[in-house]
Amino acid sequence: MSSLFFAAVSIVDVTQIGYLAVKRQSLAIVCCDSQKLTRPLNSTGASGYIGGDVLHLLLKSHPEYHVRTLIRDESKGAAITDAFSQVEIVHGSLDDTDIITKEAQGADIVLHLAATGHLKSVQTIYEALSNKPKGSKSPYYIQISGASLLAAGELADKVRVFGSGSDVIYNDLTGINSIKSFIKQYPNRAVDNYILSVNERGSPVKTALVVPPIIYGEARGPGNQRSMQIPDLANATLKRQRGLQVGPGESRWGNIHIQDLSRIFLRLIEKASEGNQDDKIWGANGIFFTGAGEMSFSDISRRVATAAHDFNLIPSNEVDQVNADEMNQLIPRGSVLLGTNARAGANRAKATLDWEPEMESLEEHIPQAVINEARALGMKVEQWL
Repeated sequence: MSSLFFAAVSIVDVTQIGYLAVKRQSLAIVCCDSQKLTRPLNSTGASGYIGGDVLHLLLKSHPEYHVRTLIRDESKGAAITDAFSQVEIVHGSLDDTDIITKEAQGADIVLHLAATGHLKSVQTIYEALSNKPKGSKSPYYIQISGASLLAAGELADKVRVFGSGSDVIYNDLTGINSIKSFIKQYPNRAVDNYILSVNERGSPVKTALVVPPIIYGEARGPGNQRSMQIPDLANATLKRQRGLQVGPGESRWGNIHIQDLSRIFLRLIEKASEGNQDDKIWGANGIFFTGAGEMSFSDISRRVATAAHDFNLIPSNEVDQVNADEMNQLIPRGSVLLGTNARAGANRAKATLDWEPEMESLEEHIPQAVINEARALGMKVEQWL
């Protein structure tokens, strides 16, 4: 029988310029041991959008795992218990270093999906894993990041116009050295730089850094099931009754369905549980971008406005150009989320994890995202479906 420990807490991580302010719902530490998975595993994100979906897929794929969850919010803990009766709840937070240390020391695989910028928890987990007794099997640590790291240069450029395009496309398989050099230019990417630095010192821990772009689709976890960028844009479009984009709308991000992203995490967990030592997956090369598709934000905004107009929710499908300050007033951090460039495909995941996207494209999903936001705003859309 597998045994997992999953620790979850609600946090808000606010980062500096060049490091996107991020909301995450939870931290989770998972420990597993069984005939199939003989080593403890740690993970973060049980009640959040990403972590909840990963937990759903993990338990569906491996029902033999025994899961314990560390969570600060009792109501979220109850929701996890209701959804996954085999999960045990332990109360704590990202700042509870003693709890995190104890659980990580008893685990061989750690997923940190709770935050991209909580450096102290990252250091605590890593140090606990690296201090495991010599001679034991290599521990594994999978840390989430965010595609805004690829916009760090743009965010540091005070004269750049938000919404401008870029021809730079990062390849996490053939261009790994240039990616690492780029990250090192921006110390505000504290967690990303920390993961790079421990590998340069010859880390005893097998690490992987997973970097999601725009994530869309309804998550399957018991907590937050709504993503950010596309729903927020649809929400703002419906409220102001007109489409909107940042500046010329030429900037582009990659995108991935939440279920396709969860399968990348699952494949990494399974590789770790097998004791995989492939240096194309872990350590200095273990940076995984996860873009399955790519669209310009002008195209996204046009599709959102067109869908809203087709459903008779707004009077026109026209899209207005707004500047960065105006967008930030309408959508928190909207100039970054909808006006920068983060172009990268999931080349490493395809090459090393036998992964391919399976779910609907963002283009196909946008009408449903508009419907979901309209219903959340109390707008009647059923008659147009």
